[in-house]
Amino acid sequence: MITRIKINLLNFTATIITDYVYSLHIHAGAFMKKIFSVFLILLLSSITFSQILDEQYFKDNHEVYFKFTITDRTELNTLTRIISIDNLEGNIVYAYANETEFREFEKLNYTYTVLTHPGKLIQPEMSSDVKGISAWDVYPTYDAYIAMMYQFQSTYPNLCRIVDGGNSIQGRKILFAVISDNVTQHETEPQFMYTSSIHGDEITGYVLMLRLIDSLLTTYGTDSRITQLVNNAEIWINPLANPDGTYRSGNSTVYGATRGNYNNYDLNRNFPDPIYGVYPDQQIETGRFRAIAEANNFALVANFHGGTEVVNYAWDTWTNEYPDYKHHPDEAWYQYISHLYADTCQANAPSNYMTGYDDGITNGGAWYIINGGRQDYTNYYRWGREVTIEISDTKLIPAAQLPAHWNYNRKSFIKYMEAVLKGVNGVVTDTLGNPVKAKITVLNHDVDNSEVYSDSTGFYLRMLAPGTYSLKFEAPDYYTQTINNVVVGSYNSQTVLNVELVSTIIPVELVSFTSSVNDNNVTLNWMTATETNNMGFQIERGKTKDARREEWDIIGFINGKGTTTETQTYSFSDENLDAGNYQYRLKQMDFDGSYSYSNIIEAEIVSPNKFILEQNYPNPFNPSTIIKYSIPNVISTEGRNLNVILKVYDIIGNEVATLVNEVQSSGNYEVEFNAENLSSGIYFYELKTGSLILTKKMILLQ
Repeated sequence: MITRIKINLLNFTATIITDYVYSLHIHAGAFMKKIFSVFLILLLSSITFSQILDEQYFKDNHEVYFKFTITDRTELNTLTRIISIDNLEGNIVYAYANETEFREFEKLNYTYTVLTHPGKLIQPEMSSDVKGISAWDVYPTYDAYIAMMYQFQSTYPNLCRIVDGGNSIQGRKILFAVISDNVTQHETEPQFMYTSSIHGDEITGYVLMLRLIDSLLTTYGTDSRITQLVNNAEIWINPLANPDGTYRSGNSTVYGATRGNYNNYDLNRNFPDPIYGVYPDQQIETGRFRAIAEANNFALVANFHGGTEVVNYAWDTWTNEYPDYKHHPDEAWYQYISHLYADTCQANAPSNYMTGYDDGITNGGAWYIINGGRQDYTNYYRWGREVTIEISDTKLIPAAQLPAHWNYNRKSFIKYMEAVLKGVNGVVTDTLGNPVKAKITVLNHDVDNSEVYSDSTGFYLRMLAPGTYSLKFEAPDYYTQTINNVVVGSYNSQTVLNVELVSTIIPVELVSFTSSVNDNNVTLNWMTATETNNMGFQIERGKTKDARREEWDIIGFINGKGTTTETQTYSFSDENLDAGNYQYRLKQMDFDGSYSYSNIIEAEIVSPNKFILEQNYPNPFNPSTIIKYSIPNVISTEGRNLNVILKVYDIIGNEVATLVNEVQSSGNYEVEFNAENLSSGIYFYELKTGSLILTKKMILLQ
């Protein structure tokens, strides 16, 4: 243990020793070197350690791990902006610093002790074989880790896909395993994330997350609890957030793992901060995580650390005690979910596991304040809920202890994930059922960005403590809607609340446009969901002449309903058409002269395949009746359409009326016969074209 005494003495001593070592190396023999080594160790135990914390020290070690004592907790507010605080035990601060940070710390004149780096306390057992890793009592090499992640995807393609979040500074992968029953689709369900080892030397969670992925995939379909979770949530698991830190000594070992990334930055002090905003030197790994977070809508997250055993809940930026007294509005819920995790661990672990602090949980700021943490980035900037879970007092535990820590935490992992199946949830849509990205605020409750948002599917989740709430739903270009008396019965209850928002910009929303054919008539039907400033619809008919030219005729106009949010139906009949294919479209016209066209629909009038004379209807009749007939596609010997004659005769053969006498093309026809000037009795009607004659009998009853 090496203690700092005084800076000026330090520099003086360092100069003497450096010069002496150089002289000894040139002139002394092996015996004298050994004598001097003993002398040097004794000397350094009683003087400042700064003589080896020079530029070369940081080239060799990248960062320093040390401890020092404070006299008042308010000192932490300054210190946390300079160095990376790791733990606080009473008034003793444990911390990391890169060279730049340490030089700033030195200016504060604290007495400190340099400690052995946690990444160098043991020689961890490693395995480069995926099968060997599956015993879960070794640490994987980097290549084995990558192989195992992609093996999950290839073995369970319907349940797991690997998302490559991008490369670290040194080109290592930041991977996420996404697990869901329809893993290629983003469904109307909550998104959940576990991530581990943002501090590269805290890697108990690294192996446990790999094992969790394996457990979820291998027990799906046989374990009803796991099956329900995978069926109803989209689970993202990132086992290794800082691969450059974990494999600082090379891809074959985690010995020498560092807290910081390759640039020696603490990534858990590098995220946008509620007070200080975006970090001025954002690291590549931070950007990778932000891109994933901002492309998704994670409702619940936990990130795993090591160095103590506790569940740390919001806020980290402020304390819920003196001097901030700032409480997250969902603090009661946070305390419940944190205790649920810690208490479950306590029930499945030795009696001293995760029992410190406030029975295994702590408010982050009450422990010690940090800025730029991942947890508050999620809670403040992404409107999610995230906690930090420290799962081992030792950062780099012997690999043989990994199975025991799995047993301590396995049930807690599942219970924490299941929280996304509780609370108030639902889908926000517009009047047509399209998803709406809405802001959901709990009135008289939410502050400091604690509201939530629906995602691209319209799904939202608001986890709440038991109570009765009023929820406000709002989105740009939609009328705000407030739902009162929303009851959350318990922490384990689920309240489904689907909400439909009405647009303030109401277009003419055409939801259907169809056609139907009856004989030689086409009936057009269409429906609107909403209308604004709608003068009406111009109906246009087109008939394709050839492949290059299309002509449209205006055949009618139907008045619109102006502005309305009610569903409206419209109909138009195009009658007595020749056989052929017809196209129709609607030209929707506003009162201001603007217009838009609908999609084009088609209708076909089929040519009859024979002459048909139908029985009149009604029959008997008084005084009028309808006579229908069909002319097939037949032409005369002169190449023209046939002349058609339709006449009516009395019972003794006298002609009483000529209804049709003209050339007609192929098609279906109908004619009305009015007999108001005739006497009751039996009459005959005759269809004649060319050599064809068809006759039917009808009865007039006056």
